[in-house]
Amino acid sequence: MTHRAGIILIENGNLAVIKRIREGCIYYVIPGGGMEEGETEMETAVREAEEELGINVSELKLALTFKQINTHSYYFVGKYNGLFGSGKGEEYDFTRDRGHYIPCWIPLEKLSGEKLYPLEVKQFLLQQKAGDKVDDD
Repeated sequence: MTHRAGIILIENGNLAVIKRIREGCIYYVIPGGGMEEGETEMETAVREAEEELGINVSELKLALTFKQINTHSYYFVGKYNGLFGSGKGEEYDFTRDRGHYIPCWIPLEKLSGEKLYPLEVKQFLLQQKAGDKVDDD
């Protein structure tokens, strides 16, 4: 089974995402990716935040875990410091012809109308928002 981990960052009512533009489609993804050999789930989330967003994350807490067909995913919430949007991961190698990756923030209040993946994280955030339980540091 493959393991993935990601980071859910919320600031001033906005969610940190990667805007994807690929083959004419625009959608958003929660920053994260696959675990490398020898990594823990939390270490993966820290590495992915640095690669994809250019930031350091800390005080991580597991917020959500779920299984899909052959994947077990772990999503953490926490705090960050650093220059948001300065990631240098392989996603930014445009010679790979995999579309554009643009780190940005989207308002939580508009979340229901956005194409956000994974859907399990979107549903979790919408449920938390409905109960006013989303951390907003």
